[in-house]
Amino acid sequence: MVDQYVMEDIALEKKFPSGVRIDDRDGYEGYIIEADQLLEIAEYIRDEMGYDFLSSVTGVDYIDDQMMEVVYHAFQSTGGEALVFKAQTPRDKPVVPSLVPIYPGADFQEREIWDLFGIKFEGHPDLRRILMWEGFNGHPMRKDWKEAYYEEDGKPFDKRWPEGSGVYRAEDNNPYGKNVEYPAGLDPYDWEMNPDEAIYAGL
Repeated sequence: MVDQYVMEDIALEKKFPSGVRIDDRDGYEGYIIEADQLLEIAEYIRDEMGYDFLSSVTGVDYIDDQMMEVVYHAFQSTGGEALVFKAQTPRDKPVVPSLVPIYPGADFQEREIWDLFGIKFEGHPDLRRILMWEGFNGHPMRKDWKEAYYEEDGKPFDKRWPEGSGVYRAEDNNPYGKNVEYPAGLDPYDWEMNPDEAIYAGL
């Protein structure tokens, strides 16, 4: 493990002396890559170092530092530990290159980060929201995001969807309302339990 990282340090820093540095923050690991060299270095990581499988792409909002970070975990398909590398970008204009041309599996993960954090992936073939709907206000994983009308006593719509329609609550079709009214003669504390349920209930 140590030897592996030593060799990676030598390879990356020798090849890209101005583009790679070790993440020496307390409790962190991996490498921080200059965003403007991310494509070139990621291609080197894949082709020359053999990390041909990108497992995950995640976003982080460092609001106190006014910085956003994208974290990548890459593996060699032949086995071994992950190689962690990161790209940082200013929080007020968060843009990093898309790695879809190098790792096609980054496609939906970059869309999710754009949707939730507002980090733009330049060169992405189809950068649209993937969890929230188009027209949703803001990016809800940013640490300063607030729901519309959050400070009011009531929300503008009873059901949280554009125009206040298009969805229903499961409770609307529940014959027992909010699960506090039961059919006559039914004691909810006298239900039959199977052995596993009885064990968890402490019986």
